[in-house]
Amino acid sequence: MNDDDDEALLEFRFPTEVDIGKMNKEERMNIFRGFFATSRYNRLLIQKILVKCALDASFYHKVIELEANHNRNYLDTQKTVESYGYREEFIAAVMEEDAALDKIIEAYNKRMMKT
Repeated sequence: MNDDDDEALLEFRFPTEVDIGKMNKEERMNIFRGFFATSRYNRLLIQKILVKCALDASFYHKVIELEANHNRNYLDTQKTVESYGYREEFIAAVMEEDAALDKIIEAYNKRMMKT
């Protein structure tokens, strides 16, 4: 991965209201899961660029920009889901993601306790 790749976050394209309306609940849940997976991946890319700030402070402005874009995209997607009328299903996916993040954090905690 070169430096140019580091600066481009993955773009998650949320389905239109018509398209998501044609999906069943499990298909919508998979869309939400994909959204969260993309978000996690993008956070790792942002972290990678943040670490590079130790080598070159000029990367810091890019971190700030990517963080703002990522957060704005998340909030926009949440608003879109709610406007489409799928808040309850989205919340179910949020709970899944929260549990998955707890497991990741727990694994890191165990690994860090060993060092």
